[in-house]
Amino acid sequence: MCGICGFYNIKDRLNGNSILETMALSLAHRGPDGMGMWLTPNSSCGLANTRLAVIDIDGGKQPIHSSDGRFVIVSNGEIYNYKSIRSELESMGHYFRTHSDTEVLLEAYKQWGKMCLDRIHGMFAFAIYDIKKHELFMARDRTGIKPFYYYAGKNGFYFGSELKAILSCKENPRRINFKALSDFFVLGYPLLPSTFFSDIYELEPGTWLKLSSNGIHKGRFWKWERISTDWNEQVALDNTVNVMTKSLQEHLVSDVPIGAFLSGGIDSSLLVAMLINVLGKNIETFNVAFGESAFDESEAAREVAKHLGARHHEIVVDMSTPDIELVDNILLHFDQPFGDSSAIPTFLICREIRKHFKVAISGDGGDEMFGGYKRFRYADIAKRIGVMPDWSIKAFRQVFEGLQGVTPGLFRQGQRMLQAALFKDDRRFLTLSYLTSPNELGNIFLPPVVKEIDGYVPSLSISGNRNFNLGGAEFIDSTIQHTLPAKYLRKVDMMSNAHGLEVRVPFLGEHVLEHAARIPHKLKFSRKGNKLLLRTLAKRYLPKQIVEKPKAGFDIPLDSWLGINGRKEIQAVLNSPNARIRELIQQDYIESLLNNFVRQELDQAKLSRYNLYQQVYFLWSLERWLVRWGVAL
Repeated sequence: MCGICGFYNIKDRLNGNSILETMALSLAHRGPDGMGMWLTPNSSCGLANTRLAVIDIDGGKQPIHSSDGRFVIVSNGEIYNYKSIRSELESMGHYFRTHSDTEVLLEAYKQWGKMCLDRIHGMFAFAIYDIKKHELFMARDRTGIKPFYYYAGKNGFYFGSELKAILSCKENPRRINFKALSDFFVLGYPLLPSTFFSDIYELEPGTWLKLSSNGIHKGRFWKWERISTDWNEQVALDNTVNVMTKSLQEHLVSDVPIGAFLSGGIDSSLLVAMLINVLGKNIETFNVAFGESAFDESEAAREVAKHLGARHHEIVVDMSTPDIELVDNILLHFDQPFGDSSAIPTFLICREIRKHFKVAISGDGGDEMFGGYKRFRYADIAKRIGVMPDWSIKAFRQVFEGLQGVTPGLFRQGQRMLQAALFKDDRRFLTLSYLTSPNELGNIFLPPVVKEIDGYVPSLSISGNRNFNLGGAEFIDSTIQHTLPAKYLRKVDMMSNAHGLEVRVPFLGEHVLEHAARIPHKLKFSRKGNKLLLRTLAKRYLPKQIVEKPKAGFDIPLDSWLGINGRKEIQAVLNSPNARIRELIQQDYIESLLNNFVRQELDQAKLSRYNLYQQVYFLWSLERWLVRWGVAL
């Protein structure tokens, strides 16, 4: 695990060394074990790395040169099958001076060019400079576990593992991307390849980028595609055991000890169970406890750890003492607004794990690969409703309207479902996903902002064809393409690297990706529930009550944690006449939202408790970003 950054063909070559050092220092938290830099003689290209030493601790320092001196690499991540690739390359005449997976990656590129990407298993974002051809080649792993940002403009080409590396160069522009602002309020994150900065982009997962005298070229080496099979449950289950075992074995490649997240849910619990019962590993586990039952899975985590015999650590959050400075710090780490408050407990658990380990196993990706989100099932329901005659839909609407005064939450969900049923294309996904309806943006943004957005609406499209009657299977496709890299993986990467912790995700290993694409979606979710196949597997290792436990999000009760005084403090900050969000957001919206937040008043037929405090978190995140980077509007 590392931070990487660099530049190509920059305008200010006289200060190349200073620029590169500044960029690298901005990523020091990602790699606390050392920093390395390399520049061409004329400073036209520079590569830098901040290292977290996990494989070949003594010999794996970067940048690394190829054996013939022609290529130079900086890489972030791990190549799990590097030993088998190294053996193959050695049989072809390559020789190695280190035991590093990064050197293997470099020699693989030297041998096969960009085709090496088809061979490597792992999480990665890397850059390789060809000294002979003066070319820079970059690539990002299949699902976007490791980040990669870049800017291409009049000042040259800059890249980094985090936006702050690019933004550390003061000459690079900091203009707001208004379409990303729309993405943010609707979904909680900007859709790739956009970022909140109009001139900076995020390299899409499974994609490579090449710079040369001929310009910039981009290509895709991997894309998630479902493959139809007639597998029954037993065949799918047997294959799942095989691929999960292989993936876990690969993800244990390390020269340092490894710990594990244990939320108490199916995904992390199953991974820990297989590590202990299948692979015979002694594993230490970590969980966060909040003391509010709707958010706290610590009891389930303790039960799993006891059942499996794992040494368990529990981080208890003091709900009586809110830490607004902590939240501010978390918001600033992202370098752009990020609307998911579960970043807070993720930050806390990563901070605790780093006291004990450099590397931890996480269950992220299990929901996407095995159908864990309820919205996948809802999409199938909307699909069935959408082909019913009008009188049937009208009857459904009347039923839900009757629930408005009795169970407002169910009424709200039912209305959302019927709205999704009216669409047959990817707007169905957006309807089931949004935190703020696109129709409400005109009441939130100031008129000049609405004009800049110019009718843009975020799209979770998986193809250009809008004539499908899309359901849950396609919603999984969309989630893997859009939400997984931009939201879930980004949260974990940023919060873990804030502490120099490497997080590995076996559910997104290449063996599992290939297998999950072939599982019939009826084995992933149905009217019976979600994550059906994984629950069946979990029955072999886990207590029944854990296997049957409904999915719970990894979140923090932000409103009760802040308390009345904390909520008032946030209200004061965001209602201040000097608040920069006033330049974008209508004051009536800000005041109404904050008043409801402070008083804990909400119409549950329109807004859930979670949605209320998430919208406040949006404003908080946006304000801190505008102030920190001095963004031009």
